[in-house]
Amino acid sequence: MSRWSWWALGFGAYLAFTIATFPAGLALEWFAPRGVTFAGVGGTLWSGTAASATAGGFTADTLRWRVRPAALLFGRISADVEARIPDGFVSGNVTASPRSIRFSEVRGATSLPALAALLPVRGMRGQASVALETLVLEDGWPATAVGELKLAGLEAPPLIPNGSGALLPLGDYTLTLLLAPEGELSATFVDNGGPLEVQGTLSLDATRSYTIDALVEPRAGAPESLVEGLKYMTTEPDAEGRRRLNLTGSL
Repeated sequence: MSRWSWWALGFGAYLAFTIATFPAGLALEWFAPRGVTFAGVGGTLWSGTAASATAGGFTADTLRWRVRPAALLFGRISADVEARIPDGFVSGNVTASPRSIRFSEVRGATSLPALAALLPVRGMRGQASVALETLVLEDGWPATAVGELKLAGLEAPPLIPNGSGALLPLGDYTLTLLLAPEGELSATFVDNGGPLEVQGTLSLDATRSYTIDALVEPRAGAPESLVEGLKYMTTEPDAEGRRRLNLTGSL
């Protein structure tokens, strides 16, 4: 074996030893994304734990990770991560670099109220599950997202307040995130049963402007308050009884 081969072997062994023994607390000080705080950190860079991790008012508990060391050679840190979140769980791979955070092979489930700190779902109820192939965040904003989101048992306040305080059942839905130009999000969504037959698209561009376009048709037995509320948000029904819903705005 040549001198250079021995040198490379020795350097590789040294790097592996360093990763395996480097304290997790110090590693997070160096590599943790801005705005993310950790508590109760233990273990090493290679395999560690944290009692909690908080970002943007959302907290995950019982965090565990195992690093993929090859990414360190390219100035990134990549780890397989799992954690408990309010009312559920999340797991997947996270790769962080100075410019972005990439999530892949993400699986998770929780309730909508538990996501109120992250998404505009206050006042709504239901269960959410996610299977993401890829999610890339740049400056805290989604640049790429491909995967699937499912909502079950969705309930929301009536479009026209009726004074009862009761939520309206809206059914189950699947939203499929599609590959789109960088900085833009594109998705289709359909109902999986419930009082409304729904089929539509959603787009979000780099300026954070969104467009929702859908065809909606109340099914037999749909609550009257739901049907009346749709009349104020949609066009007149077409020949097949479907109403067009078109919403635009910015986040």
